[in-house]
Amino acid sequence: MSDVAITDNSGRVLFKQPTKELPVALFKDDLEQLDVPWHWQDAFEIGLVTEGEVLLSVESERFILRTGDGFFVNAGALNACCQNPESEGACVIKSVVFEPGIVDSAEDNIFYDHYIAPIITNNALKGLVLTEETPWHKEILRLMINCWDSCLRSDEAIDSGVRDIISQIVFLLSAHSHREIRPLSAKEARDSERIRMMLSFIDEHYRDDLNVAALSESAEVSESEAMRCFHNMLGTTPIQYLKSYRIRKAAELLKVSEEKIVDIAIDCGFQDMSYFAKTFREAKGITPTEYREKFKNPAK
Repeated sequence: MSDVAITDNSGRVLFKQPTKELPVALFKDDLEQLDVPWHWQDAFEIGLVTEGEVLLSVESERFILRTGDGFFVNAGALNACCQNPESEGACVIKSVVFEPGIVDSAEDNIFYDHYIAPIITNNALKGLVLTEETPWHKEILRLMINCWDSCLRSDEAIDSGVRDIISQIVFLLSAHSHREIRPLSAKEARDSERIRMMLSFIDEHYRDDLNVAALSESAEVSESEAMRCFHNMLGTTPIQYLKSYRIRKAAELLKVSEEKIVDIAIDCGFQDMSYFAKTFREAKGITPTEYREKFKNPAK
């Protein structure tokens, strides 16, 4: 199977879609073009930085990863990736995303009970940076690359091999994760839930005239509490996050759409074209027109 990529709903480049037979997805994200937005999923993710420097955010933690470094994100953990603001140029990550039940979906299975469940239920293990200096990290990264390569070949025997590789990854994570545990406070858990509610609200209503009052109401908290949650969890304000979210949506459309730039701006919640152009340039370093010319997908 050749590397035939498509773009998913969030703008991420999906090299392989999960299937019922093999619930594994492969992503290759060019973070110079588009960041990986804040999201969460009922799956494990193993990633590798193949070019550049990456800022990985997992819940309230921040990590700088360089070429050759990798990461693990637990099922359900709020996370995001972008190019390190201190760096320039190419910035690419490859990710393997797989459902915990890929090894064996029966929850009474011994492997599930002893290796998968302890990872999923370990709320303190949201994410983990993987480096080649640590032997078991290096082994996970090697297995991840093997998994990526194997998934690009469609064959029943290969599918079985992918499950074996993922079993080894899960075993290593389970065997060593207790060393990475940190206390998770009730406040962190509460903030995480509130942030999820507000992010979901923004995803549904970013085209509308939103303010902090509307966001705080969506999570049934005060405006000051909404501000605090965004600051503590995402390191930004609700309005700044909304502005960044709209810019990312605009960038997605500039890459794939033939719409006029002014129409894209309006569709993404910007009513003032000059403000949109100024905000876009501040975020991307180039104008919307220049971005479209540089990154627009070639005609098929």
